[in-house]
Amino acid sequence: MTIYYEPGDFNEMTCIFRWNGTILPAVLMRPVIWLLMIFHCAMLYLHKGDSVEMPVLPWKLTALPTSLLVFFLVFYSGNCFTRYYTFYGKCTGMGGCVMSWVGLLRVYFPKATPTQMWNLSRYVVASVYVLYFQLAGGASDGGKLVTDQEWYVLVQTSLLSQDEVAKLKAYRGFKPFLIQVWAMRAVADHIAADPYKAQGTALGPFQAQALALRGNCADVVNMMTQPVPFPYFHTLTLMLSLNLVLCGYAMIEFETVMSIPVFFIVSLVLLGLKETAVALSDPFGGDDVDFNVDVFMASMLANTKAMLAPSADYVSSSLKVPSMKSNLE
Repeated sequence: MTIYYEPGDFNEMTCIFRWNGTILPAVLMRPVIWLLMIFHCAMLYLHKGDSVEMPVLPWKLTALPTSLLVFFLVFYSGNCFTRYYTFYGKCTGMGGCVMSWVGLLRVYFPKATPTQMWNLSRYVVASVYVLYFQLAGGASDGGKLVTDQEWYVLVQTSLLSQDEVAKLKAYRGFKPFLIQVWAMRAVADHIAADPYKAQGTALGPFQAQALALRGNCADVVNMMTQPVPFPYFHTLTLMLSLNLVLCGYAMIEFETVMSIPVFFIVSLVLLGLKETAVALSDPFGGDDVDFNVDVFMASMLANTKAMLAPSADYVSSSLKVPSMKSNLE
């Protein structure tokens, strides 16, 4: 989950020796870095011994593969970083569409009962819940399925009824958009039946918000199904692995055990950058950089209920505006 922090709260010591939310568990808990360290230590031991004559690999020869690695790593990380914030923009956009939808209900149906207002707004909220459950849920197939526990959450929060859940389970299309269509149908029916609706009430503004919400949902799903091309990821992994092996071998020419901590730092940083980029490419899940979708959903539901609460009712009032004559005097 996303770790919120204030840079001013950290100094060099508290930041360097922090474990949670850093590259340390992502790199040190994997065998790659330890295999590289074993390789470097073994080559250094053989080089310093007299039994085996190790071929010389001048340090300058590693400059070209290192330059290629830096290019691939920076380009891949930049694409993953852009992808990450595009996802964030789509998630906040979904919350904005839901908020706009509920605000329009307040404007166009001033005499609607709280129950009617909730029934007109719950579908758009439920559609975002279902999308998040499909993206980051605990079901099989990478969370693409919604679990029974997640359907239970939708029923318990009164976002969907048991019959509606049964229809959604049987539906083979894009479930969030079906729920958004239900929302537009509910508003259309209420427009036709509400004699106290505001002047100029029409389906158009609600349709615009529903289609914008659908677009954000579809963009998230489409981006998730199209990751960074695998050949590029394979090239990056190959370049990183070969370059670290070459560096680990070339460093034995310095003939000092101090090459061990230096090589460890180099491996930690390069592998950490790669692991961070990989985590950024899919921000839905349980990684340290992943979105707090539970917070997104809870905030959206809380904002919806606050907008529908009696405390949000519009109260007409008149303000005394000073006349122009008094201002001139």
